[in-house]
Amino acid sequence: MTFVFQDSTEMAFQNNFIDDLNVFLDIIEKILPIENKSIELNTKIRKEELKYLEETSMMENYSSELTIYLNEISKKYAIESIGKCRDILIGMNATCIEKQKGQLKTSLDDLTRRSKDEVMEKAEQIRSELEPFLWLRIFSANKTNLITSSSEGIKGSIKMNINGFSYTYNTKYSDTKLPLKKFIDEMSIPIWSKSGLIHKEDKIKNIDISEFFIKRIYSGDDFQLDLENKKGTRKFNITIPGDISNATLMYIKEEATDITSDEELQSHLDFNKLGLIVRKIEEYIKNDNNIFSKTLTNIEIDEKDAIVNNEIFDCIKIIASQYGEIIKEIFSRGFTKNEIVIKEIKDDGTRKEIFIKVSELSNRLSALGGDGLELKDLLNL
Repeated sequence: MTFVFQDSTEMAFQNNFIDDLNVFLDIIEKILPIENKSIELNTKIRKEELKYLEETSMMENYSSELTIYLNEISKKYAIESIGKCRDILIGMNATCIEKQKGQLKTSLDDLTRRSKDEVMEKAEQIRSELEPFLWLRIFSANKTNLITSSSEGIKGSIKMNINGFSYTYNTKYSDTKLPLKKFIDEMSIPIWSKSGLIHKEDKIKNIDISEFFIKRIYSGDDFQLDLENKKGTRKFNITIPGDISNATLMYIKEEATDITSDEELQSHLDFNKLGLIVRKIEEYIKNDNNIFSKTLTNIEIDEKDAIVNNEIFDCIKIIASQYGEIIKEIFSRGFTKNEIVIKEIKDDGTRKEIFIKVSELSNRLSALGGDGLELKDLLNL
């Protein structure tokens, strides 16, 4: 099926945006109260910590002043028995003060532990609510993929970033190994090799790397691929910073050799097949069906933990701004400002309008108070 605007222009993001919008509002309604409660708990912890510091400081000042006073007054009665009483009073006072401080610290630790446990519960609730939403319903995020192969199988991490808001999923893949043959039947890499029975001469030898295994894939600002044979005695590192013609290919045995910096070797390198491998691997990375499991591990804003720092609302505002741009385009290509309308075209050509009333969205957001009113503006409502 295809999603289009009311003027039949195909949407850049092939999602049912009305569903996305409804789910987004569901998420907002669930997690804002959770974050607000977390903020309340953290504020309570800081308030009690400050109260503890103030009270213990007062106790210490009191103890110090009392000691000075007892020392001063005992000078008027300079007899041994008065001195003994003074020392006993100072000692009893110090003991009492330490006991009171200990009781305050125990109460603070107990409150802090219970509050922090509750904050962690709130954090897990927020993470759990956002995990499916962020995976499916964010558009135009810059994506960085890292996949590694080990005896434990194929694992990876996917980091997405949009305007300083980033989030990372740890992934496990269905495959237990990634042979290069999965992506191409045959691929040869030229290397220098000495041959000859009497006089050893350098000659170009082609190594078939289709039986090699992928050990690492990185896809972000550039593309990187690490390969090694079954025994781990021969390795290739491929780095492609954009166009395939700029690829760097390193061969590692006892020492490293830059194949692409050697003009003669480079002339024997099949860049078309190398480009095909990259495209096939990129397709593998983008296919969610290859992922066995995924877990949202962290959410950051400006490289700081957004959940720990109670900045999830700032993340929501960034998402709302992105959604707001889509709503703006829907309005510009539509025939009404009272409804957000798109069309779904099924494979058999059947068309169906999907819409949501602006008043419905506005009412739900207004119920959230000031935060909701701020989001209304960002959503261009």
